[in-house]
Amino acid sequence: MNEVEKYLTLNYDVAGFNSPKKKVVLVLTFMQGPEVEEWTCGMLQWIQQIPDKSNTDHVWCIFQRRFYRRFTDTQVDSTARKELTQLKMRFPDIDSYIADFKQTVRKALYRLGSHEMNQQFLSGLPRDVAEDVMCYPTPITYQEHTEKALASVQSKVLLQNVFRGNRNFGTFAPQQQRPQWNNTRPQGQSSPQYNSSNAPRWMNNTPVPMNIDRNRAPTRGNYRGNYRGNNFRGWQNPNRYQGYHPQNNFQGNATTTGNSTNACFQCREVGHFARNCPKCRQGGQYNQTANLIDLNNNQMFTKTEPMEEDPVETLQAQLNSLSTENREKLTLAMGGGDRQDFPSA
Repeated sequence: MNEVEKYLTLNYDVAGFNSPKKKVVLVLTFMQGPEVEEWTCGMLQWIQQIPDKSNTDHVWCIFQRRFYRRFTDTQVDSTARKELTQLKMRFPDIDSYIADFKQTVRKALYRLGSHEMNQQFLSGLPRDVAEDVMCYPTPITYQEHTEKALASVQSKVLLQNVFRGNRNFGTFAPQQQRPQWNNTRPQGQSSPQYNSSNAPRWMNNTPVPMNIDRNRAPTRGNYRGNYRGNNFRGWQNPNRYQGYHPQNNFQGNATTTGNSTNACFQCREVGHFARNCPKCRQGGQYNQTANLIDLNNNQMFTKTEPMEEDPVETLQAQLNSLSTENREKLTLAMGGGDRQDFPSA
């Protein structure tokens, strides 16, 4: 209807648009569809029964009242009041929130600028923006509420743009404090001993002993992709030695020593290793014994047959290496006298 009134106002000086009956028929022409067909037919019959002498502005007013009564939503105010309670601002779109708030208040038939509407306006703002609006001086009118809300949003957007490149600027991350353990440990029980493998997170940057239980990485075995040292960040993989069978481990290795019972190499008793054998110390001194390692066939070196040497060539090389003085001594020792079998060069 508003669009029709604008069109009629634009063509007010055109002949025929001053007639109320023609304006009603023009509106009925624009209304099409099965839902309005019955109503338009009834209104057309009513216009045709009006005589020309009664064609006044009163006819147009009657048509407008009937139109609004038929097609106007009678629950529009109730719907607008429900929308008003659910209307919230999406930061930083403060302009759209203000425009939607004004339109919804008018649909709800409320008075813009009242104390209740000002409170409703604040309830739709984010908490930090609402706190800035209510700072001193406290706003009273609706215009003051909107001005302070606009200023608050603009300042927050400016700060976000300034510190967007450095998100951690001005922030302080306090150091994690060591937790206070309750003393619920029974008497006589020592506190846990931490090392580089089982130290908790709160002991970061604190010196702790190194875990030397296993300080050698395996040299052979199937550990590709699943093994990174004997201890990786304190987590031990129970399957990290799967497929690994060292050939030179003589302490309890039944493959290389033939000791299938894992008995001690000193006393041949089960329950301890040779390094901890109680019978190893005799007379205040350690037993001077050692365990030999039997190399398997895979570790045997290649056997090479010795080459026979010629004794004549060996003796000649030794004689050539003698000095003149030693040659003379050798001549006298062999009884050569003045005859020199090996004259000097």
